[in-house]
Amino acid sequence: MLEAKPAIIAAVAAAPDSPASGQASGPRPNRDLDAIPDGRATEGTKPTISLNASVVSDYRLRGITQSAGHAAVQASIELVSPAGLYTGAWGSTIATYEGAHTELDFYGGYRTKATSVDLDIGIISYLYPGADGVSSAELYATGAQVIGDATIKFGISYTPRQSELGDGDGLYLFTEAEKPLPGLPLTVRGHIGRETGVDTITGSPKLDWLLGADTHVGPATISLAWVDARYRGRSSQDHHSGSVVAAVALDF
Repeated sequence: MLEAKPAIIAAVAAAPDSPASGQASGPRPNRDLDAIPDGRATEGTKPTISLNASVVSDYRLRGITQSAGHAAVQASIELVSPAGLYTGAWGSTIATYEGAHTELDFYGGYRTKATSVDLDIGIISYLYPGADGVSSAELYATGAQVIGDATIKFGISYTPRQSELGDGDGLYLFTEAEKPLPGLPLTVRGHIGRETGVDTITGSPKLDWLLGADTHVGPATISLAWVDARYRGRSSQDHHSGSVVAAVALDF
């Protein structure tokens, strides 16, 4: 994982009534910057393919920049079956990391609905072409509940012990909420997560949070969010506060 810096990001994703919007189009959907895959169960009778392309002024994962505060180009493709099984690939340019300039993530899992809760479970592998001994994998699970016009989500991501990461394992827990504002073309959303173990870099527990709003403009969504991360005993990894975050993306 790369060194943290505060940054500014801007985001555009497909509007909610577009065919792809019901599915996560990559491990980190641009409308939900810190989330792991969290799509809904497929309701169609045929396999579907979702494509995503985006440009972000900073690629952040769980509050931490992966592109050293610089712009990144990202793209993804996902295939979903009517049975709820899915597989996909997501890629982004990153700051130089052990010789790598690109992150490629391959993931797969199963989405279903249990009573009124959307469930998503799977595995994701993080690869860094050009670097040796730094790839890793995580297991994840999320559950989402719609309450009125709001959505509440809980998730967990577990990093088993792997030789590439050294001793120990890792755990990330998060909760999110989003709600449209009555009479306004805005959806507000919030996220808070807690990470422990090998992926925290410093070894101390880390908190990250996000508070933002989205608005739809034609086939796109424009988002602004405040993103921050805190380590035990530190205001942030490089002693800077959080910042406004945004991104620009399109789903097909």
